[in-house]
Amino acid sequence: MNTQNIENEADQNARPGTATANASKRKRGATPAKSGNKGSKSKQDQLVALLSKPNGVRISVISDRLGWQAHTVRAAISGLRKRGYEIVTSKSQKTGEMVYAINAAVEEIEAEAAEASS
Repeated sequence: MNTQNIENEADQNARPGTATANASKRKRGATPAKSGNKGSKSKQDQLVALLSKPNGVRISVISDRLGWQAHTVRAAISGLRKRGYEIVTSKSQKTGEMVYAINAAVEEIEAEAAEASS
């Protein structure tokens, strides 16, 4: 018996409602899984983009856009500080929420340094 016949018999003898490994392989197809996100930004990149806005962004807006809880947002901002970003904080006069922004002067210096090293 060749391998294909053995696989077909195994599929036929399987209990109803259970999938065999071979059946699941056939359903997935032969295309390899894509690795890397060429077109999409990581959440860290999205956070930096939000914080780069001229007036900054409220923590509630970051939570909504990224699907994070407030403590996760604060932890990610702390991580950006450790990576060398200068984060400026203020309090929103309307809502009383914290507003975070990346200092534009530091961002321009980093961009110039990246260009010089290339």
